[in-house]
Amino acid sequence: MASSWTRIHQELSLPPGPLTFHMIERATKEIDGERDDLDWKRELPKKPEAGAWSEFAKDVAAMANARGGLLVYGVRNDCTLTGVDSDAVPTEHLYKWLRAHTQPFVGGVDIYSLRSADAARTVLVVDVPASPMAPHFVLGTSSRDKEQQAFAVPARFTDHTTWLSEHEIERAYRDRFTRQVEASKALDQHLAETREVVLAEGDPSSAWLIVVSRPSRPTPPLVPPPERHEARYLMNAALATAKEIRGESGESPMRNALSGAPTVGLRRWVEGNFLQPLRGSAPGRLLMMELHHDGTVVYAVDLSGKVLKNGTAGLNIGRNAPVETRMVQTGVCDAVALSHEVRLARRLDCSADLVAAIVCDPDQHSVSASRTIFAGYIPVLENHGFLDVPTNARCPVAVRPTGYELPPIAAIDDLRAAAASLASGLINQFGIESHFL
Repeated sequence: MASSWTRIHQELSLPPGPLTFHMIERATKEIDGERDDLDWKRELPKKPEAGAWSEFAKDVAAMANARGGLLVYGVRNDCTLTGVDSDAVPTEHLYKWLRAHTQPFVGGVDIYSLRSADAARTVLVVDVPASPMAPHFVLGTSSRDKEQQAFAVPARFTDHTTWLSEHEIERAYRDRFTRQVEASKALDQHLAETREVVLAEGDPSSAWLIVVSRPSRPTPPLVPPPERHEARYLMNAALATAKEIRGESGESPMRNALSGAPTVGLRRWVEGNFLQPLRGSAPGRLLMMELHHDGTVVYAVDLSGKVLKNGTAGLNIGRNAPVETRMVQTGVCDAVALSHEVRLARRLDCSADLVAAIVCDPDQHSVSASRTIFAGYIPVLENHGFLDVPTNARCPVAVRPTGYELPPIAAIDDLRAAAASLASGLINQFGIESHFL
């Protein structure tokens, strides 16, 4: 299936959708040079000589071993669109060459021709997805011994193809097996790690919303990580997307937490006001965001800030941890928007798994130091600026995590459905309806 979101879509500021000849033509004029996921080719692939490397198989495997991308035949390296002979496109042979010269076989490759409106020029597009079966080897003849067949692993870096070293191949294999065995545990691990951080270093009296999003096909570690300005850009883009998701109701917790200068972390960018010292003037509602290099997003926001700031008198909270339901709703909007923008920026044309949870430190709500009794979480509703605890609400001791699968290229309605599902899945456990914003 052809990708609906590519480097060409992104750099031309186009919405997701099928690639067209006009888009290719624009790209040759507006995109300077090549990228790790965009390779211009002047001539059609040629049949490999007996025992020789298949340049076509090498180029496809290199893309599949990185983040995937497009091979466009009919464009010179100087970005001049020359076109190819439409009658000479060897589509059927290309798939055969892939099967004969790659191990394991690179699946999911889409090969198609695009023709100009006047039918005067044609380009051949080879759409290569990032492969969960990487590393892919290509088979060819050893340079030292023409009778000896050899395997090697190509990978795409910036605007050229290189060959992986032994330790890089080992890491690629480890990543493949880790994806297969540990994929179901990855979200739980991120949840547990984030819970440990916010409860150890955050306000001990607060309940926290944690949302983790992980693409079903994470960005391979060989792909260069996003730079600071890219992380800053997509966080700001998420503000606008979150506003579209929630409509005119509520305000994004991100807005007052973004510093505009994400800090480096362990294979991630970290942003928010969570690690600012709580001295002098209050920093506002505490919030932390992590944009991992593999496309994972971690979002955590304090759910009790307004209650604790205004005081609990008259709310009859007791030993419960207050959960502001409006903040649950606006928080999941932020998290879903971040997930969406990260997939667009990293060109991850795949689904994303989301999980949302509410956590707190039970010891902070016990009767005394000698008796660890946690009464549970208590919902706090906001109505025209006033806080209230519904009399018929439940106060669960534990709130079960709730999950959602976001489709590969999501429209605003899809994002809104994801946010509404995550929010209602959490709020309904208090025995109350979640009227989504």
